[in-house]
Amino acid sequence: MNTNGICKLIICLGIVLPPTIRAAENRLAGIFPKWVKTIALVAPASPGPSIQKVDEAIGLLTEAGIKVKVMPNAREGEPAGYTSIPAKKRVADLEQAWLDTEVDLILCIRGGVGTIDIVDKLDWEKLRTRPNLPVLGFSDITVLHMAMLKEKVGHPYASASLLALPIIDNDSLKSIQSVLNAQSPEPVKLTPLRTGKASGVALAGHLRLLDTVSRTRFRPETQGKVIFIESPDLAPAEAEKTLQNLRESGFFDSCAAVVFGRLSNCGEHEEIVMRDFAGKVKCPVYMGFPYSHTPRNQMIDLRGEITIDDKGWLRR
Repeated sequence: MNTNGICKLIICLGIVLPPTIRAAENRLAGIFPKWVKTIALVAPASPGPSIQKVDEAIGLLTEAGIKVKVMPNAREGEPAGYTSIPAKKRVADLEQAWLDTEVDLILCIRGGVGTIDIVDKLDWEKLRTRPNLPVLGFSDITVLHMAMLKEKVGHPYASASLLALPIIDNDSLKSIQSVLNAQSPEPVKLTPLRTGKASGVALAGHLRLLDTVSRTRFRPETQGKVIFIESPDLAPAEAEKTLQNLRESGFFDSCAAVVFGRLSNCGEHEEIVMRDFAGKVKCPVYMGFPYSHTPRNQMIDLRGEITIDDKGWLRR
């Protein structure tokens, strides 16, 4: 029997397809938990680079049964490269989304550039009225997440943005499903660069943005943290210098461990950069966690506990 015949038979018999088969029609079906009924879309950094891709990603969310609220200025300037609209508009969008009690979760459309321009302008006292609101994004959104941690407002998740959701791999989608449902994702086997057990709350960010925000009042507390690092844009010498800046500033002095995702632009020198860093710090250092500007980009709960055992297995 051909595919059309099977589909007709299923319809005639009234067979209900299991979630895994239904999800094949829409990769985002069932990814968000039932308590996420409404998602607000914001662009704290840059607008989307493609009108079509943003439309398609929004379509996948709505087809998955999610109500999507696009903030008034979130798509202004689209399509865009690495540019930003005026900071006051981005602030207005984020505050409007945050204070809308119908919104269950804020999802950033993308990273880009410019989040550093808005964090000092946000009314953090107003945002405290919703202290546990989830905010998902990565890359330039690192700055917003670090500011949220410093201000103790909201629940930051290093996670695929709207535009990344349709292209991340199945393991990354499953990690979002598990983490948002307060379940443990599958353990990840890491490669040790400096061995040692570790446990602590996760901290995660784009290497360059961690360096940037560490020189502001939003510098995060790193004591006892398991720090995840990725970077898509720094060449080997730049990555080494940025890691040195953070190291010399004491960023890694009291952390529980450092876990590298990808330093994609370092090419064949990627592991060399990581091993060189591991030789200059006292904490355990690992590489190989799927956290990057690639389809392998698993969610990291920045309030979540991380453990790494003596064999390099990371559990969340």
